Formats: sequence, C-alpha cells, structure tokens
Amino acid sequence: MLTLPLIRTDDDSTLTPIERTTVSCEQVITALLMAATMGDPRLDEQERMVLTTLSVATIVPADA
Repeated sequence: MLTLPLIRTDDDSTLTPIERTTVSCEQVITALLMAATMGDPRLDEQERMVLTTLSVATIVPADA
C-alpha cells in the first residue's frame, strides 16, 4: 500500500530549519516512491492515472 504524507496547507514561516528540512525530505521521498511505483510494469492504466492525479495534488495543493 502506498502512503502519502498529508498535504500541508499552512505556510512554513513558523517552522524551524530542522522542521523545514524534514518537510523537504518527506516531499523528496514521496516523489521517489511515486516514481518507482509508476515505473512498475504490473501497474494498470487506471492505477497509473490515480498516481498521476495524486502527484499533481502533492505539488499544487490548492487545486487538489
């Protein structure tokens, strides 16, 4: 099962540098996992479309 971190809707002005780094690392890990999953040959077209939609939702949270 693929788990995505929650989409942040607040700004990061109150976060410490360590917290900002943690958020960035989570985003990179999510992108890598999603890319690896989308490259799986066992994935059907519907699953690929769902992952594509989710990837846009993690990049553009206002449109999600």
